[in-house]
Amino acid sequence: MEQRLSGMTARKKKIISGISFLLAVINISLVVNMSRVFYEMMITFSIPGINASPVVPVIILAVVWLAGAFLLYRLIHGLLCQEDKRLVRHAMFWGALLAASYVMGVRLGTGETIFGGAASVLKSFAAAVCLSVAAASCIAPLLHDQRPSVGKVPDAAGKRYPVWQAGVFYGVVILLCWLPVFLAYYPSVFAYDAEGQLYQVIAGDYSTHHPLLHTLFLGAFFRLGEALGSYSAGMAVHSVVQMFLMACAFAFVLSYLYKKEIPRWQRFLLLAFYALFPTNSVLALSTTKDVLFSALVLLYTIVLYEMICDKKMRINAKEVGAYMVLSVLLLLFRNNAVYAFLVSIPMVYAGCRKWCGTEENRQKTGGVRGYLLLSVAALIFFAVCSMGLRTAVHAHSGSPREMLSVPLQQMARTRVKEEQQIEPELRQELDKYIPAEWVFAAYDPHLADPVKNRAVIHDDPAGLIKTWIRLGIKYPAIYVDAFLDNCVGYWYLEDISHAQIYGIGTESGFGYLSTDTRIMPAGCEIVPYSYLPGLRRLMEKIVSDNAYQRIPVLRIVFAPAFYWWMLCMYMAVALYHKKYIMILPAAFLVAYYLTLLLSPTVLIRYMYPFVVTVPAIYCCQYHDLPKNGSENIQ
Repeated sequence: MEQRLSGMTARKKKIISGISFLLAVINISLVVNMSRVFYEMMITFSIPGINASPVVPVIILAVVWLAGAFLLYRLIHGLLCQEDKRLVRHAMFWGALLAASYVMGVRLGTGETIFGGAASVLKSFAAAVCLSVAAASCIAPLLHDQRPSVGKVPDAAGKRYPVWQAGVFYGVVILLCWLPVFLAYYPSVFAYDAEGQLYQVIAGDYSTHHPLLHTLFLGAFFRLGEALGSYSAGMAVHSVVQMFLMACAFAFVLSYLYKKEIPRWQRFLLLAFYALFPTNSVLALSTTKDVLFSALVLLYTIVLYEMICDKKMRINAKEVGAYMVLSVLLLLFRNNAVYAFLVSIPMVYAGCRKWCGTEENRQKTGGVRGYLLLSVAALIFFAVCSMGLRTAVHAHSGSPREMLSVPLQQMARTRVKEEQQIEPELRQELDKYIPAEWVFAAYDPHLADPVKNRAVIHDDPAGLIKTWIRLGIKYPAIYVDAFLDNCVGYWYLEDISHAQIYGIGTESGFGYLSTDTRIMPAGCEIVPYSYLPGLRRLMEKIVSDNAYQRIPVLRIVFAPAFYWWMLCMYMAVALYHKKYIMILPAAFLVAYYLTLLLSPTVLIRYMYPFVVTVPAIYCCQYHDLPKNGSENIQ
């Protein structure tokens, strides 16, 4: 009997090994055929003069294929042999989502649609099913292998310094690493919406199109430059102040991780990321509103994490003050933050009532009801401050066009793709809002601004909505494609459209980040002067020429979608280990992500709150999950 069971086990292992090998071969072949990386590699090596022998790209591709097949075989074999079926189910769920996003991204990039004929849809579905197994096999170790005790022994055995000293150390290191970049881009990265906001300051004609608080913050340094006799000097002071504020925010988070006794290697890895990652160092000097907003999101999320996960909502006066100040500033620094905040409040409140401590603790003033009262109070203070600012500077309301980015893109794409098939009556209705005379040249599937800025919406907004609905009923597939194409960079890891929305190149200063110096009126110019031109050229190759895209693996860290999927993995780990309470601090980020899907385009600065926040909460989760933890936090 034992021999028979042994034989059955051996046969089962052989079957699993065979299936794993077959799936590994299929998946690596799919990845090689569908991946833009391998396609560009072959194109590069086919350019005359790049390589003397045409055999080299074939050899490189063969090596990558074999190495990838072997790695996938080991991972898939481990997944299929996994005895924890719950782990397999969770991994397959997230793997299916990741695979679907990859296949849809490839379909949009090659066929400009995720639909097509029946054969095309079936082929894509089969590819997604196969890739979901490969994705799940990569995700499963992330869900299962949580070992927070590793790395704590050296910290416990070593000397412990006061938390404030650790914070000063982290802040000084970050500032020292950013200092050369500041000198290279002196006086600042005067880009994005800077000139539009400062035109409001110069004319005294303010609008809520951009957050008023940030416009006034930026304008204060502009006026300081006027007093100093050099607007460039004023922007230099702005850069120094913003660098200091960002470094303080990062140092606070790192010191919090130090207090929690997060493993040293994780803290120093995060420190290196904050200090050396080009996105952080360049944006620390940038005049865009997203920089300080991202710091506020980071601090808000960490304070909420401490309140919920560390103290089970037993909050004191210090945390009350921190939460109130951060919440109000958060709402004032980004117009769409209020929608995410409103959505996150009931999510956090309901979750805390269910998972946060005992019934006695929930009844305390500083408990769950206290959170709800604080959030409502923050909304009231925000409304009062916002109205006060608008009244003080006599600001007028911004245009509602921003909220219509996706609908206008959908209508424009339908007209471009199906102009001849649209019935004359409906086409005549479209002419009122999106005339044919300019829409064919203006439409960009990845940028809504050209259509949004020219569309006629004020004369008859109700008619616009009615026409949008009628057109969508007739062409739903085009509407889906338009939406996905407009936000593809937020969910597709290999998307590059976000890095070339406005162009590419050092001369223009456009690319992954905008580093161009915006033109100001005569006498108010911001004059760039690089004290380290060599470093600036190097940085420009990365953020304007998009040279990072030629670096395997590392290039993914620059992708906006990477930080969304990293947040998804954070939530996946919490769900698998039944630590549902850990999802609550990320509620605002999830809600804010939904607002980004409706934004005019995809830019890394829009995703910057995720860039700085998700790695930090991932470190917290890694520490707070026990090896064998599967119970809810009580």
